[in-house]
Amino acid sequence: MENKKDQSGKIVLMAAVSILIGLYFAVMVTPIRALSLDELLVKVERQYDLTQDFEAGFIQETTLKSLAKTEREQGRLYFKRPGKMLWQYEKPQRKTLVVNPEKSWLYLPEDRVAYVQQTDRLLQSTAAVRLLSGFVGIKNDFHVQFAEADQGERKGNYFLRLIPREGNAGFSQAHIEISGATYFINRIWFEDPYGNVTRVTLFNTKLNQKLKDDKFLFRIPVGVEIYSLP
Repeated sequence: MENKKDQSGKIVLMAAVSILIGLYFAVMVTPIRALSLDELLVKVERQYDLTQDFEAGFIQETTLKSLAKTEREQGRLYFKRPGKMLWQYEKPQRKTLVVNPEKSWLYLPEDRVAYVQQTDRLLQSTAAVRLLSGFVGIKNDFHVQFAEADQGERKGNYFLRLIPREGNAGFSQAHIEISGATYFINRIWFEDPYGNVTRVTLFNTKLNQKLKDDKFLFRIPVGVEIYSLP
């Protein structure tokens, strides 16, 4: 049976997948009329091609089904194509999540431990891996449809639902909220195969900041224990 730390490590790594998916729904268009799904996907792909990197503040709320509790965390997120991410968690505890195309690292400084996992094993499917390299052909990998807004969500935004066509995709479904004012990603609702639900809200987003590659390197601190996740 997995211990609490191993399970929490997997949950945080899986949350990274939701942000990668959400990036591809960051569109900036002028809404003269309501877009059809196909029109929206074309706009999304075009905007993704123009976005080399971004940084944003984030609030992450994760409901752990097995523990019957919700954890709220906050920090700063950095993304750079292709498939590089750095999550700097600031509250309530510091931790660092680094995702690269090959490996993903979760560092818990207070515990002096780091978890490492092959990114392709993290994503667990060809369909999800494709999202790291581009948006073309998303409908071949996912059932994509407009979704109804949840209670409390603002009107005027776009809401999309993604369901993997393959059963081993590593997540069961994702909901994406896109701002009707700015047409950038507002929030992601993500459910993994274990029944854990993660909601990520982005704010103060800045595009194309010319982030350096070495920002996404994880250098193992002296004295830190390393644990490999399957």
